[in-house]
Amino acid sequence: MFKFPRFLFLVPALLAVTLVSCIPVSVPGLRHIDGQTWAARFEVEVRPGNAVTIRLPVNIALTFEQEMQNVTAQATIQYDAGIFRLQTPSLVDLRGRLGFDDHLSLQSSSNVLNFDGGFVGGQLRGTVSLAGLVPVSDVTFVRQ
Repeated sequence: MFKFPRFLFLVPALLAVTLVSCIPVSVPGLRHIDGQTWAARFEVEVRPGNAVTIRLPVNIALTFEQEMQNVTAQATIQYDAGIFRLQTPSLVDLRGRLGFDDHLSLQSSSNVLNFDGGFVGGQLRGTVSLAGLVPVSDVTFVRQ
């Protein structure tokens, strides 16, 4: 009787298991934002020396990396006053969690930028806090 070598069965089985382990798995009910960039433009009111109020336009872009509910984001912050444009010299790293209810909370270790909000349809809405001093509510981010 002809005997077929066992390793010929083993090789395709190992190849199939290896291939399946490379396919990303999504968790039902958990939003997938890995690799996405979301951006917002809003104004911050600044009062130097309690004199006149200055409205400073701010652009923020967040690029996400996600491992299940743990989320990290790299943010670019740009202050655009028309006459001059000031951008953060490096990316701001944020860490946080994404809930099954689409709630997202992000904090930077240096407290330069914090975000607390959630996804509503195709938008990310919440409160942005710059330098821990200037909270701006109702900021809407859209996917780029």
